[in-house]
Amino acid sequence: MVTSKDVFAKRKEGQLDEAYSMALQLMNAINPDDWDIKAFGWCLIDLIKREANTGNQQNLNHYKQQLESITGPALDEVLAKGKDYALSLCNPNAAKIREAAQLSRNGQYEQSIAIYKQLIDAGETDQNVATSLAWDIYKRSKELLAQSPVIFGKIKLYLKWYLMLNVEKPSVLHSLILQIANKCASENNFDMLAFSRYWGLENLRDEDFESFKTDDGSTIPSLAERVFIQAAKDGISKNDSAELTQFLPVLETAIKRLPDSIWLIQNKVKIRLCLNRSDEALKSAMVVVKEKSRDYWAWELLGDIFLQSDSNIAFACYCKALTCNSDINFTSKVRLKLVSLLIEKEQFAEAKYEVSTIKLFRENASQKVPEKISEYASSEWYETVEANETNHQLYNKYVGQAEELLYSDIPWANANLGERFALKDKPGRFKRKVYVNTGDKCIEISVPETRFKFDDLAIGSGLQIKGEFDSEGRYQIYAIAHRESESVWDVIPEKIGVVDHINRSKRLFHFVVDKTCDGIIRFDCDSAGYKEGDSIALKLAEFTNKRGKRFTVISHAQSVQQPSSDVMQYFTEDVRVENGMGFTTNGIFIPPPLISKYGINDDDSVSGLAIINFNEKRGVWGWKAFRIESVGQEDL
Repeated sequence: MVTSKDVFAKRKEGQLDEAYSMALQLMNAINPDDWDIKAFGWCLIDLIKREANTGNQQNLNHYKQQLESITGPALDEVLAKGKDYALSLCNPNAAKIREAAQLSRNGQYEQSIAIYKQLIDAGETDQNVATSLAWDIYKRSKELLAQSPVIFGKIKLYLKWYLMLNVEKPSVLHSLILQIANKCASENNFDMLAFSRYWGLENLRDEDFESFKTDDGSTIPSLAERVFIQAAKDGISKNDSAELTQFLPVLETAIKRLPDSIWLIQNKVKIRLCLNRSDEALKSAMVVVKEKSRDYWAWELLGDIFLQSDSNIAFACYCKALTCNSDINFTSKVRLKLVSLLIEKEQFAEAKYEVSTIKLFRENASQKVPEKISEYASSEWYETVEANETNHQLYNKYVGQAEELLYSDIPWANANLGERFALKDKPGRFKRKVYVNTGDKCIEISVPETRFKFDDLAIGSGLQIKGEFDSEGRYQIYAIAHRESESVWDVIPEKIGVVDHINRSKRLFHFVVDKTCDGIIRFDCDSAGYKEGDSIALKLAEFTNKRGKRFTVISHAQSVQQPSSDVMQYFTEDVRVENGMGFTTNGIFIPPPLISKYGINDDDSVSGLAIINFNEKRGVWGWKAFRIESVGQEDL
């Protein structure tokens, strides 16, 4: 009786026709098994390869129909690849396809693209051909982008061809093509909004929303974020209401996936402005300005929103923008907007300063002077007025009005003034610590000393601030004012903790208030006045650094008030002693020095005091005895 092993043996001997005849017998039997089907499939693959070399199309079609019928569990990964390759040989264009594939393997993508494109234009419907063309379009486009100068025209043509192909979507290849298109759009006049519409932003994969960490620790925004930003930018520049209306909900969906992207929100604001939705734009713009309050463009954006409804507020925002950045290379546009409002206010000396500043910069940089600047420079008022030497006094006059927009609806919070310190990398620059009571805790914030006149205030004096936590959990201060207080450090609540360890050689001791609050205090003399188990009254402020949450100790003193029983407790329990260490019935750890000092033995009843203790190796909290008062019936 013929078996699949017999078929494989004949095939291995090169007797394909006999192997094929035997395989047919197996297939005609009732319920052929998977190995029978595999043997039949591999015979067909070898026969197709043989007939393809001789060009016998009639036999190819016969074998092709039989091979196409093989499906199901027998079609494992290896057989499936062999099947796909064999079926490709049945294509009348197989020779041309092989030629193109070889050119592609040789890196001759221009030539392989030309052959694949010619086949598809002639009616070739094999999806493998379309996929091969798509990959070569990507590879060649990537090469072209790396050249100098970049041949953008050729890349755009290739991208146009790609959009007409029937390829898998979503897929790695589809995303790589989008990456090429976005790079092309960011460096050349290429409409990313139109391309992304044909590409289909619904085809973005989860991986496309992930940012990248470089070797130096910096972060590169995700492909999705870069594409949406570029598409929005291109749509805004065209100012096509229909396109922007269609794109806006797509952008808002992206923001839900990337809620921390301030740049997506910024573009949403600009699109709403283009669509004359100022009220909606303002709400989103406040998020942007609070996050980027030190950047001139954020204030310029806020000014643009108010320009139609309240030119005085817009004026204040433009002034604030110019206090953030005075580099004319970046601020020409906002200065030009300010000039228009200055002329309306008939503040011609100030207006001439801005015009002449822009004009002089463009001329010295051999750049084209904006038409509006030339128009102002030739006007009558420009000729008759003497320009200000600077407008800094003007800008500063309106800063407060602009900043108030950020915190008008935020309540004042009480705070205390902390110490002055210099930045390590900038010795001449000073900051001040401010301790803010946020309601549930007191936090430490550092602000530039120039933010407020602190000179006459003593450390611990009362302040009031307006601020809030940003999207990254950082507390942003928008306004600072003096506050009368009856005592120093009045906003910092007192907490009771316990001293759980003293290191006199290093002149420090450790305290713990609860499982979320502990720290170290240094002292200047050999006798700190504290011993283990002492209660300590603390005024603390929380801050966060690279190591996580930490606490600044504002003041500390011994206290007669007992700490919480969650921190320190009396115990009377039996002890199990092993390897010099003791553990009570409820798991209180008794360190070896105490076991030795008090002669504690296995099964002794011990009374004493224990403090909560964090086991760093196991990452859990437990209890540790620090004082023994009695062993058995004997008081110590």
